[in-house]
Amino acid sequence: MNLNIKKIIDETYDKVKVIKDGKVASYIPQLAKVDPNIFAISFVDTKGNMYSIGDSDSKVAIESISKLFTFSKAVHKFGENTLLEKIGVGGSSLPFNSIIAALESKTHTINPFVNQGAIATTSLFYDKNHKKFKNEILNNLNIFAGKQLKLGEKIYHSESETNNTNMALAYILKSFNRFYGQVPSSVDVYTHQCSVLVSSKDLALMGSVITNNGIHPKTKKHILKPEHCQFIKRALRPAGLYEFSNTWIVKTGCVAAKSGVGGGILILIPDIGTLAIVSPPLDEYGNSVKGIKAGEIITNKLLHFCNKNKKHKKAKKKTKKKTKKKNKKKKYKNQFKKTLKKYRARK
Repeated sequence: MNLNIKKIIDETYDKVKVIKDGKVASYIPQLAKVDPNIFAISFVDTKGNMYSIGDSDSKVAIESISKLFTFSKAVHKFGENTLLEKIGVGGSSLPFNSIIAALESKTHTINPFVNQGAIATTSLFYDKNHKKFKNEILNNLNIFAGKQLKLGEKIYHSESETNNTNMALAYILKSFNRFYGQVPSSVDVYTHQCSVLVSSKDLALMGSVITNNGIHPKTKKHILKPEHCQFIKRALRPAGLYEFSNTWIVKTGCVAAKSGVGGGILILIPDIGTLAIVSPPLDEYGNSVKGIKAGEIITNKLLHFCNKNKKHKKAKKKTKKKTKKKNKKKKYKNQFKKTLKKYRARK
């Protein structure tokens, strides 16, 4: 059975590109200036083969998708238990930057994919040498991308001028001893990591490291341990798409995904590959409208094929086993006939 991924992606792209819903993020002035017509889909399979359609070289700010890679680095460096203790993997029905959620949650950090938990995760790498601190986080993104990524300078300055809520969240965490570095420095590095520019091609390659059990499909470098990749995906599933996460899980069957308000969405499809979609207009939750729609269609089609293929292989194996058994029986029967014939001939 052959899977025509190109056909699935092409058909989905044509179906979804006509959607006009959603608005670009406006709470960060520079993001409001992004081209709303950018639309791209990129897919990397488990062998590292890539297919893209649309504006796949157009860059947008990585924003919250960067949380996934800083968290991955933290798991690799500090271990799963440390992250469970210092950050947690709790849920929240409130927006990703909610002050109330930070105050009312038992852990206050909630999880590494809402802003409070993400900033706290970045603070785990705090260094008094601010340049060294900033470079460590940026270099980590470069390792996942397999190349040097560029900073969106204008976006970085725009976000730095409007990050009061993130500063407030960090100070709240500090008051509960749930922050692990100097607040202004850590929030600045977090803002910096969110302002890095990526294309759908970049995102697909970056995410494929986690889908591919820690091995980069192009550089072949072992970036993460396989067991850490499983932990990362389990932590991501219930929290990667903000308040829409639970609905996504129901619609796609527990497939891990992460979105960012720059318009990107990254989907990690087990045993198949990594899907990245870029389209800046967002829904009420802060997820790309086209990204969610295209992601749902492609993911379900790929999973349907995968399940169908597994059943086909199982049936084929069963038939082969039956045929083997039948042939064996036939062989013994023929041997018995020959032996009987020889015995009668002697008499």
